[in-house]
Amino acid sequence: MRRWIPLLILSALPLEAQTAMVSVIRQPKATAAEFTVPITDLQVRDQGDFAHFHLGVGLGARHWDDGDTSLRFVMDANATANAVFVGFGAIVEVPPGEGAFLGPRLRVGWAFHPAWALSLEGEHLERPFTDGITPRRRSALGLALTARF
Repeated sequence: MRRWIPLLILSALPLEAQTAMVSVIRQPKATAAEFTVPITDLQVRDQGDFAHFHLGVGLGARHWDDGDTSLRFVMDANATANAVFVGFGAIVEVPPGEGAFLGPRLRVGWAFHPAWALSLEGEHLERPFTDGITPRRRSALGLALTARF
């Protein structure tokens, strides 16, 4: 019976509540990938029109062209209505051997399918608790491809 309890609980949820989002982002000096699982996931369809809202948390990584890789923690809110995709997120990025960068991210783009979107992304990360003259800011624009599974 213990095996069946989680299966019964998950089967009671609508399929839209079980979707995850994967994003691949190309920036001028780096490539990033993120995976978020939903906290809240709502979808409305009316004939040919659709609207989708996703609030999720997840992990990611950014690989710089010079070889460094940073771990990213993501809190993301995305909304899609017909062909418009808008996203807002909070990022915490932890480079190896350095302090954490944190800040907001904004995405605006085109949802060419209910589960796929192509967007322009802008993020501004700062390291708030750093001593000395080390780099304190990372701002970047990029192109993001987002898929919902």
